[in-house]
Amino acid sequence: MADRGNPRKPYKLIDLSQEIYTGNPVFPGHPQTTITVVDTHEETRKSGRFEEDYGYTAEKIEMSTHGTTHVDSVSHIDPSPDAPTIDKIPLDWFYTEAICIDLSGIPPKTYYTVEMIQNALDKHGLDIRQGDTVLMYSGHYVRNWETPAWLTDYSGLSREAAEFIYGQGAVNIGQDAPSHDCALTKSFPAHQVCREMQTLNVENLGDLRPVVGKRFRFIGLPLKIRNGSGSPIRAIAVLEQAPEEE
Repeated sequence: MADRGNPRKPYKLIDLSQEIYTGNPVFPGHPQTTITVVDTHEETRKSGRFEEDYGYTAEKIEMSTHGTTHVDSVSHIDPSPDAPTIDKIPLDWFYTEAICIDLSGIPPKTYYTVEMIQNALDKHGLDIRQGDTVLMYSGHYVRNWETPAWLTDYSGLSREAAEFIYGQGAVNIGQDAPSHDCALTKSFPAHQVCREMQTLNVENLGDLRPVVGKRFRFIGLPLKIRNGSGSPIRAIAVLEQAPEEE
């Protein structure tokens, strides 16, 4: 794209999302993602609908509301009639202060303990504050994306660890894996804590290495899907950066 000559900004945007494309890995039971071209420049130019040399291209996307990088609404795991759907949750839950803790040295298929979470916080002098999003860098995306291990080998939160993070004031937890629960679970304790405490979780984040050990602002706005149980998001970290020296 052309350089618009934008002045240096006091922040840097980091994309934490996965791509959306036909055949991207999805959690077992969710429909596959398919992107189909429905209009091409050539077809629309020849259609006779437009004057001059004008046409356009467009695609159709078929995917789960829980496919690729996404956020779960409370209604995803809470069957109560009044459980908030994605369009009813306040937008400021998706635009928060955030931290990213390093859990990449923990073996696959491990249940994270409170001690592991506290050690990861202490490693970089981080703390969990009221309203925070807490991202967990496991390294699973970097190591296993688009391999069979992607859907089988990730670690995740024990009930106690989930209660600890949300109990410290976090409104949202995200991980670079298909879930913030462990791949071994059949009871999904971290999701159960979300239901009990009415909190959010983000799944299928991409490469978190640029934000490990840092405090930043997290943006993960959902689509305004009526009564949606979740939504794809473009997960972004906003890092402060000092202006260039004169």
